[in-house]
Amino acid sequence: LCTIPAAVTYKYFYILFFCLTAFSQSKPLELKILSLTEIDSVSERTFSLGFSISNKTDKTIHFILNPEGLIPISGGSMRPNPYYKIYEKETSIDISNLFTGRKVSRTFKNEEDFKKYQDSLSEVVKNKTLEELVRENKASTIKNIQEMKPNETKEYSSTFRWDKNRYFKNDVMEYYIDEKEPHFFELHINLMKEELLSKFSEEEQNEILKDKNFIKGWFTSNKVEINFRE
Repeated sequence: LCTIPAAVTYKYFYILFFCLTAFSQSKPLELKILSLTEIDSVSERTFSLGFSISNKTDKTIHFILNPEGLIPISGGSMRPNPYYKIYEKETSIDISNLFTGRKVSRTFKNEEDFKKYQDSLSEVVKNKTLEELVRENKASTIKNIQEMKPNETKEYSSTFRWDKNRYFKNDVMEYYIDEKEPHFFELHINLMKEELLSKFSEEEQNEILKDKNFIKGWFTSNKVEINFRE
């Protein structure tokens, strides 16, 4: 009969207890998809998404997030937007141009007017100094600071379109949206602090963070089915 020393038993019991305690602690924020519906037309399918963010603590929290614009999960790790991820059954599919946003149409009298409009947009970007770009980035970051009261829930909505194209190619990877297979939609948010405040001076950062309870971390929503059937 083998006897396990008491010290060893206590050590492993402590490790197990610590892991279970850490696992059982709930995250301070919950991201939840509430609804995902669609409306069909001949050429495209419009999806309407409803989702919520909940403060699961009894304290006021702050974080940096722009909840208005969704981007694909491969669309850039430093952007403070919710990311969406698409699955075919249990396998994620990396398609960055699957959806389009709300269409904005402009009418031009002729090709010359269209060219002038394109040139004007390019000129605006080209003429901005580095200082102007940094100022705009700082203003956007401050605008995206969110505050949530204890146990508060905020609801958001987003609309995006699928042009019913089923074949996609990302570099050497090819994807086909199979109408016979179930597909699922998932949201993620990556709440950052130091990374998004890096362009601010130390004094500016201290002022922004003053009396605020900033949270960080990666949060994932529930999965819901998305309709890519015929």
